[in-house]
Amino acid sequence: MIRVAIGLICAVGGLVLAALSASALSVVGTGEVTETEPFAVGDEAYAVVLDQAVVPFEKTDATLTVESDEELFIGTANGVDADDYLTGVAHEEITDADFPDTAVHRTVAGDPAPASLPGTRDWWTHTDTGTTVSHTFDLEADPQVIVVAPAAEDGTLAGAQVTLSMDVHEVLGVAVAGFAGAVALLG
Repeated sequence: MIRVAIGLICAVGGLVLAALSASALSVVGTGEVTETEPFAVGDEAYAVVLDQAVVPFEKTDATLTVESDEELFIGTANGVDADDYLTGVAHEEITDADFPDTAVHRTVAGDPAPASLPGTRDWWTHTDTGTTVSHTFDLEADPQVIVVAPAAEDGTLAGAQVTLSMDVHEVLGVAVAGFAGAVALLG
C-alpha cells in the first residue's frame, strides 16, 4: 500500500513538473529574449509612458524600445516628476506586459503637448535621443517611469513602434532541469 501511495505521489509530481516546464517554455520560448508585439503610437499621443513596476517579473532585465522616423527623447525619472510633467497632456500609457503577446496600453486624453520640451527638465535620471531609443532596466531595482516624447518642438510620435522585451536566458535551463526531474519522478 505504501509503494502504491509513493508511486502515485511521484507520478503526480512528475506530471506537474513536466506541465510547469512546458508552460514556461510556451510562454517565453527557447531564446534568451522574449518581446511583445510592437504597437503603433496613435496620432493624438504626445508621449509614451511606462512605469517599470507594471512589468510582472523579477530577477531579470527588461527593455523599452521605440522606433520612429523622427528624433525622439527618452528619459527616466521618478513617478512624481513624470506625472507632474504629463498631467493634462495626451499620452499612451503602458499598463501591463503580457509576454510574449502584447504590451497592454491605453490612451490618456489631454492637451497636444506640455509647456516645455522634455529635455529642458533637470530631474531626469537617464536621457537619450535618436530615431530609435531604448532603456534597459533591472526589475529588482526601485521602479522608475520611462517617458518617450518627440525631441523637437514640432515633432510627433504618431506611428512610432513600441516594443517591450525581457531577458529570459535562465528559463530554458530551469525548464530542462524541470523535465529531467519529471523523468526521474516518472521513471
